[in-house]
This record gives sequence, structure tokens and C-alpha cells, in this order.
Amino acid sequence: MIGLEMEDFIDHSEFLSKFEVAEIIESKPHPDADKLQICTVRTKNETLQIVCGASNARTGLKVVLAKVGTLIPNGNFKIKATKIRGIDSFGMMCSKGELGLPEDGSEGIIELPQNAIIGKQVASYLGADDPVFFINITPNRADALGVYGIARDLAASGLGRLKDQNIITPKSSFTSNYKVSVNNSKTCPLFTMREIRGVNNTQSPNWLKNLLLNIGVEPISAIVDITNYICYSFGQPMHAYDATKINSGLKVDVLLEEAKFLALNEQEYNLPKDSLVISDSGEIQCLAGIIGGQKSACSKNTNSIILEAAIFDASTIAKCGRSLHIDTDSRYRFERNVDQEFTTKALDIATNLIIEICGGESSEAIIEGHAYNKPREILFSAQLLTKKTNISLENIDIINILSKLGFICSEKDDQISVTIPSWRYDVSIPEDLVEEVVRIYGYENIPQTPLPNMNATKIIPYDHKRMSDIKRLLATSGYTEITTWSFMDSVKAKHFTKIEDGLTLQNPISSELDYMRPSILPNILTACANNLNRSFNNFSLFELGPIFNDTSDKVVNNACGVRVGKDIENNVHGQRDVDVFDIKADIAMILEFYGLDINKCQFKTNAPEYYHPTRSASINLGKKTLGYFGQVHPIIAKKMDVKTNAFAFEINIEALPISKAKFGKKSEYKISDYQAIKRDYAFIVDQELAVLDLINCVKNSDKKLIKDVILFDIYNGENIQQGRKSVALSVNIQDDNKTLSKDDIETINTKILDNVTGKFNAVLRDC
Repeated sequence: MIGLEMEDFIDHSEFLSKFEVAEIIESKPHPDADKLQICTVRTKNETLQIVCGASNARTGLKVVLAKVGTLIPNGNFKIKATKIRGIDSFGMMCSKGELGLPEDGSEGIIELPQNAIIGKQVASYLGADDPVFFINITPNRADALGVYGIARDLAASGLGRLKDQNIITPKSSFTSNYKVSVNNSKTCPLFTMREIRGVNNTQSPNWLKNLLLNIGVEPISAIVDITNYICYSFGQPMHAYDATKINSGLKVDVLLEEAKFLALNEQEYNLPKDSLVISDSGEIQCLAGIIGGQKSACSKNTNSIILEAAIFDASTIAKCGRSLHIDTDSRYRFERNVDQEFTTKALDIATNLIIEICGGESSEAIIEGHAYNKPREILFSAQLLTKKTNISLENIDIINILSKLGFICSEKDDQISVTIPSWRYDVSIPEDLVEEVVRIYGYENIPQTPLPNMNATKIIPYDHKRMSDIKRLLATSGYTEITTWSFMDSVKAKHFTKIEDGLTLQNPISSELDYMRPSILPNILTACANNLNRSFNNFSLFELGPIFNDTSDKVVNNACGVRVGKDIENNVHGQRDVDVFDIKADIAMILEFYGLDINKCQFKTNAPEYYHPTRSASINLGKKTLGYFGQVHPIIAKKMDVKTNAFAFEINIEALPISKAKFGKKSEYKISDYQAIKRDYAFIVDQELAVLDLINCVKNSDKKLIKDVILFDIYNGENIQQGRKSVALSVNIQDDNKTLSKDDIETINTKILDNVTGKFNAVLRDC
């Protein structure tokens, strides 16, 4: 409720309550098994005989005991009294793996401290009495990427008190010979370090190991563990170099050319130009803010280190991390901004811990640059809080809430002057302070005030209405709407377009969704394949949504539909396969809705190559391409696993003319009282002549009297010479003002024949 969403919660002590401390008082070899031992185990109330196969089982060892009837978490089985190689066994001595606890690399059963009290529950001795909260942090709350930042919010909400940080500056025992230089203060405004000599890089104490293990971080060595501890505690990433492997000092700079870098994860990276790196006089030792280098890594033999705490530019770290696909805790924090005023404090805390655990002595702090956070002040008022949230608070109450969150407040007349703390990069305007007050005051305390009754007109943006209208048209025509990703598989995308680097995703949510779709058609074909594979054979699918073109920043909205199988299922009059004319009729319906006669459009045989070359076309209005339709190329359909003919259309919604309905105007519906007549014509024309051109030519013979021209036959068989075809048209003729006379009909007939024969070298066919 205060903006920190808890995703999960683990309390190991709950299921560990059945396990207790016991002691092996005698251990002897099993007579029939070399690797087994017969142990006499003392508990609080009894002595048990347990057969154990752990190599570290020995007399005097304090162990974790699971008595008969205890449920083992890892495996979900209960301990039973049993015989092992003929010897009775009444219980089990457990390892961390068997308890489902994070393992620290040790083998065998758990070895508890010698001061562990027999009969006590084991959770506290294993560091498992510290519950773990998994919290989802929003990108703006970089301050909550450390436990201390979360504690600050909890204390402000009334849960406990935030402990003061009593940070002691380490005593300087010598002057370091190592220097640091930063060539660009923008990419690295602050770099601090200390040399620490005479350290013993031993294993971390149990308290530190347990803290890290509980949150899923594997302990490595005391020095490395301490840097991780600081990162998770305060949100400040740190790095330690083996000083004996560093020549003269460190330099922070961007690469002027590509370079190779061997990282701590034992992978070699080809660093691109402009990567921010930390180098000594010889080579790159760290990819700044992301990951350290293998060459200067600390080992168990390290006895002198350079401890670094720095600030790096968020955008520089994010860009480099994305390009190299390196995800680390350090990068995650730096690209969200780290508190610059805490960096030197983090160096002091880590130095003190290293000397306490590993021994040694430290130099003075070597500091290059400074925190560039200038004090930010915002004027805030209780009136703004009331206006935005309907919450009425006094200035003193607002100041109390903000002060607990670290804001410095003072009253100025009726307003509050609020100075933003260095760790709150996300607060910059008064409305941000409104959010801070409300989340601590409590969203549940916002007064519920009903909105006043208003006579408001529903206003729908035309773009939304156009999308809605097309969806309704297609749905009423037998289509089913689907919604797919705006991404697709780049392997499939190659069948539909040339792959552009600008449309390839650097960090896809799935390997099969790594390319921005250049067309909706591939995704619909994938859905068609899934339906066909499940024996749904007759269907029509459509989707409206954006497509992407690398040459244009503008997102283009498209409508795409696919018909597969039969036109009508279970029709008593029989079924027929859908064809290209069904798709053309769907497009005609959409265009007609927007006041455009499809016959006034131009059709060209230049549809994309993923359409059938002779059963497809583009629809054009002047120089503007409205879309494409036709049969999906059989080869493409096969590659998309569509094992039947598929017919598709694609319409650029942005290119459609604005409907007259937008302005509230509709054409008047007229009907004539005078008799209409119909004349049929069969013209023999060249095989290559587009039928639409012939239809338009007939219509244009008399636009007033010729109401419609309908194609009803195309024939190019017997009695039709090679390279020619017969096109039969039915022409509807009607005058709205009078009955047509014989002379009128003859005049129109002559016009039609003269136009067609003169323009297309056509011949009227004898019936």
C-alpha cells in the first residue's frame, strides 16, 4: 500500500520448527558398508541410533536431527524407522540441501556451532530465522533497491524506527601510491577508492554468509561478500581489485575503438566504441558500473586490494549493458541512478567491515570529482493536496510525513518549502509530493466523493471510431477477431519482408518474438495453422492493429483478414471453397462504408511477393495504395504450416477516405418509378485486358442512365481465337425522370458499342 509490492514471502523457520539440535556422542563403521557409519545421537530426552552416510559425521559433532515422523522438505517424504544394511536406524541427520536451504558449497550433513543447545530448534543456528521478502520495485524508486531505503519507507508508515547510520571514518595508516583519473566527469562524476593492505581474504562469518544465502547470492570470499552486502543494504554497487595486479593506478574513460575484455563471469566480450571502462596502464580491468575483470579479480591469496565506490552516468551504463546483453545487480542500480551523496559513506562502511573481518590497514580515501546533485526545492501547499486527492491535512501533518521520508521541510507563509533528498531522483514536481504524502497517509483514507451529475456528450476520436466501424463490419460478415503480438519471429518475417536492423528487438520477451511485425498477415496465418491443426477447417479471422516500417517513425494501423475453407458450414444447398472474389467483396464492403465505390479504384498486379502472382492485386486510388488482396502464395502458406488455400486482404486504415458519416451526412436513398431495362453484351477482347477497365468503359458511356454493369461470364475456349477472350456483361439502364423510349435505348446501345470497340479493339460476339 506504500508503493512497494511484495511478490513473495519465505519464512524457513516455519518448516524448520520440527528439526532440533542433537549431538553425535559415538560414531563407528558399519560392518557391512564401507561408506556408512553407525552413530549414537543424543537428543534432549533420549539417545537414538542412526545410520549415516555423510563423510563428515563424527563424534562430538552438533547436527540437525529429523526424528521419525518428520517431513523432509526436499523430497516431501517422512522419516521412518528402518533397517539399513541390517542395522536399525531411527531418524536422519540432515544436510542443507535436504532442508531446502541455500547451500554454501560444503558437503555432508550440517555442522552446527559447538555452543548450540541440544533440543533447541535449529532455525536460529542456520540463519534461517530471518524471513525473506521479495519486493517488486518500480523503475522510479531507485532508493528502494537497498534494504535501508525500504526500511525508511516502512518507518515513515509507522512500522518501527529508522536506525541512524553511525559511520566511522576509517583511520588512515599510510598514503597510497595508486592514483585515479577521470577523463569525462559527465560519464563518471565521482570516483572514490581506498588501498587496503595486509588483508586475509578468508571465508565470511556465518552472519554474512546467511544474509547473502537467504537472498540467493552465493558467498565467494569475505571481500567480495562485503561489496555485495553494501550493494543490497544501501543500493551502492562496489568493486574490489587485487592491488598487486594493478599497474600504477586507475583511469576511467570511454573507448575510442573496440576492445576485448575478459569479465568475472569468465566470458570474453568485444566491447563497442564509447563503452565506459576502468583501466590501468596496461589493460581494461573493469567494465564500469556493470562487471569487473578476471585479470584483477580477488582470490583467496589476495592480501592487498583497491576498494572502489563510484557514480556512473545512468544512460551510459544502460546503453552499454543492453548492447552487450549483460545483466548484473550493479548495472540494474546504476541505470536507475545511485545516491551520489552516499558513495563516500559506502566506501567507509565497506572499509571498516573488511578490516574487521579480514584485518589489514587502509590508506586515506582517494576521491576524484564530486557529487553533482544540486539542492532541489519545491514549493508545496495543502491546497494542492486537497485539489488532487480530496484529502485535507494541516501543514504540520504534511511536514511530518515528508520529514520521515527524508525531505527537509520549512513553512513559507501558507506554503511548504520542500528540499528533495539526494536519493530521490524521481521527485521533481509538486504532484510527486502529492503521491509521497498519499502513499504514506494511506490510499484507503482518500474520501469517497461521487462525481456530480453532468450532461456530457460522449466524444469518440475519429480514429477510434473508424477502427470500431471496421471491426463491426468484419464481425457481421462472418469474421472472428483475434489479437496477436506486435512482434513476430524474425525467421518467419524473412518470408514477408527484408529484415531491417531497426525493427530487430535487442531484448525480446521470447526468441520467437524478436522482430517488429511488418504486416499482421504472418501472425494471422500462424493462428490459422493452429486452428487447422485442431481440425477447425472453415473459418475467417481478422485483426486491426499497428505494423512497423524502419523507414518511418510513424506507426501505421492496418486491417488484415484471412478466409480459409468453405464459405458456409452445413448449408443445405451445398458448400463451395472461398476464393479471391470473397476477399474482394469484403474489401468492397469496407470501401463502400466509407463512400468509395471499389470499381472506381485502380487494380494493379503488384501485390507483395507473398501473394499468388496471378490471383492477387493492389487497390489504388490515384497515387495512394489502399491495400492488397488475393490468395496467399502456396509456398508461403506451406512455410507457415497452412496446409490449404488461404485468401487474405490488407488495408491501410490511414489511407481510407474520411466517411461522410463523420459529419452526420448520408446520401439520400432514391428509388425511381420508371421501368428499368437490362441489356447483355459479349465482347471479344484481348486476353490481357483487365475486365474492370472494360466495365468502367461501359459505365462511362452514359453515367446518368447506366446504373450498374455486372460481369457474368468469361470464356476463351472453342471459336475464340488465340490471345483473345469473351467477356459477357449485363448492363442495367434506367432513367429517373421518364420511361425510356426505343430511340433512347438505341442511343445508349450505340454509345456503349462505339466506346468499347473504339478503345479496346473489341468485337461484339455473335450469340
